[in-house]
Amino acid sequence: MPATPYLKSSEYVVQKRRRDEQRLGLLFGIVISILLTLLIYYLPKTTPTRSQLFAEGKAFLTGEVRTLLVNQGLREIKTSTVSTTQVSLGFVLPADCNQQSFYNQLERYLRQHRLKTHSAAHLATDNGFTIFVNYQDIPIGSIAFYHKIKPEETIAPPVVEAHKPRIAIVIDDFGNSDNDVIRNFLQLNIPLTVSILPGHTYSQWVADRARQLGKEIIIHMPMEPESKAYQSGEDQFILRTNMSPYEINRRLERAFQELPEARGMNNHMGSLFTADENMMKLIMQNLKRKGVYFIDSLTSPRSVAYEIARTNGVPAALRTVFLDNVQDKSEIKAQFESALTIARRSGKAIVIGHVHPETLAALQEIQQQGLLNDVELIYASQIVE
Repeated sequence: MPATPYLKSSEYVVQKRRRDEQRLGLLFGIVISILLTLLIYYLPKTTPTRSQLFAEGKAFLTGEVRTLLVNQGLREIKTSTVSTTQVSLGFVLPADCNQQSFYNQLERYLRQHRLKTHSAAHLATDNGFTIFVNYQDIPIGSIAFYHKIKPEETIAPPVVEAHKPRIAIVIDDFGNSDNDVIRNFLQLNIPLTVSILPGHTYSQWVADRARQLGKEIIIHMPMEPESKAYQSGEDQFILRTNMSPYEINRRLERAFQELPEARGMNNHMGSLFTADENMMKLIMQNLKRKGVYFIDSLTSPRSVAYEIARTNGVPAALRTVFLDNVQDKSEIKAQFESALTIARRSGKAIVIGHVHPETLAALQEIQQQGLLNDVELIYASQIVE
């Protein structure tokens, strides 16, 4: 039976209505998308806090800028980098340095990285100058440059030319295993500071063997990093910023009970933990009671460990170079050469390597090639101050 005109009309109306609804729905979705895009684009962005900007500027000044100046041959004589205060750095300019030209180049470099020098104060006629550094209009600190320094102004002891440059070699990550690489490191006929992870199968064995072979022992204490992507294995010892003082001290006591031979400590990871002033005060108070020293591995330019150690009366030192960030023998030897250059300039250096076969091979070659003949190798305890 053929459909009636009425039914055809109703079906047509329904289909048209559905098409209209679909078009309206699509149009509505497009309008909402445009509004959301405009809202996100024009909504005021969350601005970083003053403390965040200060931390960012401080990290660049104590990291990249400080490294740049040292690599240019300037001798550092002053460092103050406590997180809650402005940075204070001091360097001695080379004798042939043109003061104005040097300042212009440095000011240009800082400006390229959003740091500004808001004034430059001359210390005395031809003796040097001080620059005051701002980061996004926030005072970060100052850098003093000296042409000449009087003996009473010298903060770090001057280098005596008759003495050989001193280098302390620290090798991290002992305790995980017992193999030929580990045993050959311990057999190296040089003063070696052996840094042992607590809580591992071979931690105590390495400590006993290292002591028998005349090596110096320190604790490679796990500390919380900024990145959460790290290998576990030290969960019973790792120090975290959210722990109570009781738990921090309990874990430190356990580490020293396991490795009573330890004369000091350095940090394993710790880019987050070593930047926390309150946490580092707890560490240093504990180490001071034990009469041991601390080596800041400088896993972060924000670290305040060295400064907190010094202000709390704990002998301390800063790592100069990592030998094996790149596990290649040629690169490791090049890093050691860099440490030698710094040691010849400043009198001392601390190099940190790890129990890698490439690091062992590089040190063996360095020794065989006589590169250590003009160097005084010492233990880390002999370089802290």
